[in-house]
Amino acid sequence: MKLDTMLFDLDGTLIDSIHLIKECFRLTLNEHVPGTAYSETEILEMIGPPLSVTFGPIAGSEEKLAAMIASYRKFYRELEFSLVSVFPHVVETLRQLKEKNFYLGVVTTKFRESAEPSLKYFEIEKYLDVLIGLDDAEKHKPHPEPIHKALAGLPHHQVLMVGDAPSDIMAGKNAGVLTCGVSWSIKKPELEATNPDYWISDFRELINIANQINEEEEN
Repeated sequence: MKLDTMLFDLDGTLIDSIHLIKECFRLTLNEHVPGTAYSETEILEMIGPPLSVTFGPIAGSEEKLAAMIASYRKFYRELEFSLVSVFPHVVETLRQLKEKNFYLGVVTTKFRESAEPSLKYFEIEKYLDVLIGLDDAEKHKPHPEPIHKALAGLPHHQVLMVGDAPSDIMAGKNAGVLTCGVSWSIKKPELEATNPDYWISDFRELINIANQINEEEEN
């Protein structure tokens, strides 16, 4: 089948938000768990799952969990565009893929309202056919439901899921689509263990992957 659709994780894949995310975790933890020291490694391990999963064991109650999530999102909004950048060649590659009539989508564990500002600010949104946020599906990656939701409205054939986290790759595998890991992942050893079908170290390589798959399909 011809590859005609690519889905992307957002944070760590399209946008470099690691510094922002770490700072938001630190500020939230300092506010709600004062006096408790968290190491750089511990904070890095928090990155990836939905905030409810990360903060749940720390909060201990639904009320405190809701307050921690609200604080994190407040800090994120306040600091977002001073600490976030788009990864090199993302926008130009998305434009080229769209010119080649690819369907493009983002599947993220962020709430939709938290994802949309970056997509608009970096002019990614105009190339997307679909956005699936945390509030658009009952289950989250690595469950395949978010990918199935993204594909439900697209007349797709072959699909490639691109991500920086193990949950991205496993969601793709669980959904029965091709997968691609990014070499700049902060969790590269864990990502490697999921055995993505493809790897990129430069976003522009996605064009070559698409050409390779579709040339093999024609032969």
